[in-house]
Amino acid sequence: MPVLGIDVCLGNCSVALLREGDAVLATRSEAMARGHVERLAPMVAEVLDEAGVSAGSLDLIGVTCGPGGFTGARLGAAFARGLALAGGCRAVGITTLEALAFAHGPERLVVALDGRRGDLFIQLFDGQQARGGALALPVAEFPDFLKCHDNPRVIGPDDVPGIDPADVARLALLREGEGPPRPLYLRAPDAKAAQRPVLR
Repeated sequence: MPVLGIDVCLGNCSVALLREGDAVLATRSEAMARGHVERLAPMVAEVLDEAGVSAGSLDLIGVTCGPGGFTGARLGAAFARGLALAGGCRAVGITTLEALAFAHGPERLVVALDGRRGDLFIQLFDGQQARGGALALPVAEFPDFLKCHDNPRVIGPDDVPGIDPADVARLALLREGEGPPRPLYLRAPDAKAAQRPVLR
């Protein structure tokens, strides 16, 4: 049965359709800083149409849920849940760090993304198995983290051109029995609610 992989967390809008057995039926990826909300549904429709598959025929949906952009994490999780509900299939969430690690095969490594506020989003992997959850770590503490874990290889955004949505689909196939996707936030959003003036 076909498996859909979606990524909208790290500056791309990417979709791939994978047939169980690892054959990629169709894929699309576009770099964009904004516009994921408008582009995602048409891109999924294009991929399904190219492969000759209906949304109701999907067996499973995998989607990246963060860490990354807050909007992308929310959009991806909500879209995948809605599509799964409409099609009567299952949807599961994959971290962006897991998807990046998967592309590097079975080795011990740390995936690190720039958190853009003096910190890194990191996760440790051993043979493509996560060793602990994703976390936000101050940049100054990263060398000590590496030493404590025997200096694994570091994979950063410059080492990977982007997340392959087909890898997201492949990871989803390994997530038997997991619940629906939820956005993964490792810190509070940059924007804060405006304080109401105090009336005297």
